[in-house]
Amino acid sequence: MSKVVLLANVGNSDVLLTDKTLLPDRGDAYRWRSRELGEEIRDNFKKYANAIQLPLLEPTLKWIAQHAACEVKDVHLFLFASDQDQRLTLENEWQKDTAPYAEVIREHLNRQWQMQKKQVQIIPIAGNPADYTNALDFHQKTLAGIRDRLPGDAQVYMEVSGGTPAMTAMLILMGVEVFGQDIITLYMDRDSDLPYQIGVSEALFARKTREILRNQMSLYAYAAARQTVMQSGRLLTGDENRRDLISKLLGYADRRLAFDYKRARDELQGSYTVGEHQAQIRYWQRELAERKASHNLAELIHSAQIKLSQGEYADFTQRLFRFQEAILRHMAEQMGIEYGKDSAYLSDSWRSGQSGLDAYLKSYQRGADGKILPSGVSPLEVDTKRSLNRYSLGAIVDYFIQQPAWAHWHETTEKIFRLSSVADLRNKGIAGHGFEGISRKDIEDSYGDNSDQLIAHLKEIYSEVFNEAIGDNPYDTINALILDLIEVGS
Repeated sequence: MSKVVLLANVGNSDVLLTDKTLLPDRGDAYRWRSRELGEEIRDNFKKYANAIQLPLLEPTLKWIAQHAACEVKDVHLFLFASDQDQRLTLENEWQKDTAPYAEVIREHLNRQWQMQKKQVQIIPIAGNPADYTNALDFHQKTLAGIRDRLPGDAQVYMEVSGGTPAMTAMLILMGVEVFGQDIITLYMDRDSDLPYQIGVSEALFARKTREILRNQMSLYAYAAARQTVMQSGRLLTGDENRRDLISKLLGYADRRLAFDYKRARDELQGSYTVGEHQAQIRYWQRELAERKASHNLAELIHSAQIKLSQGEYADFTQRLFRFQEAILRHMAEQMGIEYGKDSAYLSDSWRSGQSGLDAYLKSYQRGADGKILPSGVSPLEVDTKRSLNRYSLGAIVDYFIQQPAWAHWHETTEKIFRLSSVADLRNKGIAGHGFEGISRKDIEDSYGDNSDQLIAHLKEIYSEVFNEAIGDNPYDTINALILDLIEVGS
């Protein structure tokens, strides 16, 4: 009999405890995390032995035993489980690791099915199991190593229901790439007693790929999504032109989010489409061809909102810093500011020609944090000989809003100054001058309000300065168009 092998990722649904009253009482509201639950069961296995079920692996092993004409105990099992370095990983992420589950699975199969422990090889995934690049590298190297150790007539199966979306995607992609068409891919639906063979039902395989792509786009992870399309695009649509268009749109979104407008436009060159999709793509090409201040500032707000949702707080503060400086510069330009040798410097002749401006700047009553100086604190002198920055631009705007012609921006300017304490957080992180981390709490504490309200205030500032609404997030429009292309092509 040829060797029978099963490859499987271990996820947080791979071990089920049917009697949770056996667990130590930590209160009804307590939620056990994968690592601590796995360690509890592993370290007290006899206590839990009769309540353990493997809802994904046991039905799969039974199916394989029937179709490969062997017994469950004869299958050689390779389990891929996450096991991040505790020293380098946030506690909450480390507790999601599934390596202890894999040990429970091995012990259970040994006792319940007489599978020798040496037939269950646990291979830990170092690093972040949710990172697509990391998962790709792991599965590519690991599966190639397993293949090289197997006899040529081995029957290889892979069960792709468990693990993170990244682990699932890369096990599927690398399993097919490494083992070719001979590998049998099985998917275990949570509501089914038997696995589906993907080779027979490619529609299920395609649905899983679409689900992965939807998740990636909901996170605005366009580079990872493009990799999914490049690897599995044929499962999304059989139309090569449609696949190419989806790939180009993902490349466009990735470069646009990075403010790399030239390469974003280049991505859309040669796109083949018609009708409404064609009109939308041509609009995006025109939109990026000539950027106005209103476009740039709207883009900053949209991208800042995305970075905030992704938890990339340092990048968020960098965008907020840039927004504050850019909006103040635009306002100053509307007020008539003139530059010197270039736009980095103020014109000396213009400054001296503004009645009262010099005196105002030499005795400025607002600090770098955007707040009015307390009574008794000496005023500050704004240095306009140096290159213009948020502080000097803000002082110039502050001067002009005292005049009737610009008084309508008084409240708006105060909103902009309120951003200073959050924008200053940029200097703590690697985008500025330090190596400190920045959290959502840091942002909200500095602003004195929740982050949703902060985004709302940015949009209010935009509307008040440009006298128009900011409009919909273009990245959501891009996502909707791509999803439409996927659904129509499926």
